[in-house]
Amino acid sequence: MQQHYKYNGLLNIYKEAGWTSMDVCARLRSVLHVKKIGHAGTLDPMAEGVLPVALGRATKSIDSVGEGIKEYRAGMLLGKETDTEDVTGTVTRTHEGPWPSEEAVREAVMSFVGGYDQLSPMYSARKVNGKKLYEYARAGIEVERKTRSVSIYSIEIEEMDLPHVRFRVQCSQGTYIRSLCRDIGEKLGCGACMESLVRTQVGSFRIEDAVRISDVQEAEARQRVDALLRVSAPTAISIGKFDGTHIGHQALFKELRRTAEKHHLRTLVLILKFGRAGVLSDEDRKQKLYDLGIDYCIELEFTEEMKNMSALDFLEKILIGRFHMKAIVAGKDVSFGRGKAGNAEFLYEHAEKYGYTVDLIDKVTTGDAELKSMHGADLDSREISSTMLRECLKNGEMERAAELLGAPFSLAGTVVRGKGYATSRMQYPTMNIEVPDDLTLPPFGVYAVRAEIRGSRISTDVFAVNGIANLGERPTVNGSIEGGSRLRLEVHAFGEIGDCYGREVRVAFLKFIRPERKFEDLDALMREIREHDLPEAEAYFRDNG
Repeated sequence: MQQHYKYNGLLNIYKEAGWTSMDVCARLRSVLHVKKIGHAGTLDPMAEGVLPVALGRATKSIDSVGEGIKEYRAGMLLGKETDTEDVTGTVTRTHEGPWPSEEAVREAVMSFVGGYDQLSPMYSARKVNGKKLYEYARAGIEVERKTRSVSIYSIEIEEMDLPHVRFRVQCSQGTYIRSLCRDIGEKLGCGACMESLVRTQVGSFRIEDAVRISDVQEAEARQRVDALLRVSAPTAISIGKFDGTHIGHQALFKELRRTAEKHHLRTLVLILKFGRAGVLSDEDRKQKLYDLGIDYCIELEFTEEMKNMSALDFLEKILIGRFHMKAIVAGKDVSFGRGKAGNAEFLYEHAEKYGYTVDLIDKVTTGDAELKSMHGADLDSREISSTMLRECLKNGEMERAAELLGAPFSLAGTVVRGKGYATSRMQYPTMNIEVPDDLTLPPFGVYAVRAEIRGSRISTDVFAVNGIANLGERPTVNGSIEGGSRLRLEVHAFGEIGDCYGREVRVAFLKFIRPERKFEDLDALMREIREHDLPEAEAYFRDNG
């Protein structure tokens, strides 16, 4: 139960007018329930448009996102100057006319193409002596600022109806469009301020791909936020279903890490979800990948749109466009795109043009010497697959499943209150955990388990305890299974654990003891637990340390 980030990646947010950039981050933190969040390239409250937002691990490289070319569509009002250099501020000077000619305005605007030294506005987040300029401005203090060199790559005047001028500008990081309007007005001798601003591009983030906070909120409700995420750092990618992340997958991920280290890349595992029950929950699968040293884990639903996407579009728009792929490490049977055309031959064919390397490896078998040394597996030599893993779980072969997973199969959840029968009538207090119904589960029944319990609701400390658990629908307590009782995992710990309500618990299934069945009454169930289940579990822990 190590701490990890629920989402890792970048969102291309369309910031609406009236919001500060920090307002956007605060709202997204609430919607997505994430702690680490940041933005690249501040936008003033009156401005709107592209605002790259980083989640989780992506916050480490958020500064580099803002280093790309920025593009804006701006409105400039001639003849008026304000303290904020835009129309929201207090007017400090007005120009009565006559207005400069359109030719003079055009010449003045275009004269700023190239590099020039720009003085930052007092109402800005730039710091002087460790304090933001707008803090000085609000206190009525004018401080000396040094000019900064900025670059205007291009300006296109889109409309001129004096005193109003609309233009599109491409510029470098650190350029204030408000100050550009101020400087144009100063050159014309009539003064000017900015009256509108829409940012249309930050590096590879473009306005046509931006999503609003309401879109993110809807995606979170549908558990599809990953479909909106991007990664800006160059990556080495593995792509597949990766159900269970068994030791065959882990061998692939080890090669992925080697390739990433060799080429100084980030590792990214792209999981295609086909809607069927998985061995691990989405959250557990991500946690396992992060524990294995993967930087980014992105899960994409295999939608009709994706099913009908050509292999070339998938390569250009997703692997390269969204995830900045510079290397791919996959099995030799890799496939993506319509008709599974994105195969090994396709990847090699397009590698030079798109600037990535290809490393395709053989399927791993249980007889692989390196795997046996890594996991101590004593398995016959068969090709490792998710089907093999599901068969083991279905048959209750928990020891063999653990060998395939590289760790015991486990379920995690928060302890909830049950009916109290186990404590009040059976003298076997249990921790009750609700179980998702969309997972591939072992047989309903009784297991020897090890539970890892988080020390408190806010602590990351964890303590482990052996015990016995029942997975299923509790037919003896609940009556007929047809009654629709909720699937539960009930864990009785061997030892004092205190009050665990509301705490997070991960339960590892070590040995299958018996199937779940309905007893005549609670007394019969208690005899079975006392005379059979507990001795079996205790014997297992005695024999296995």
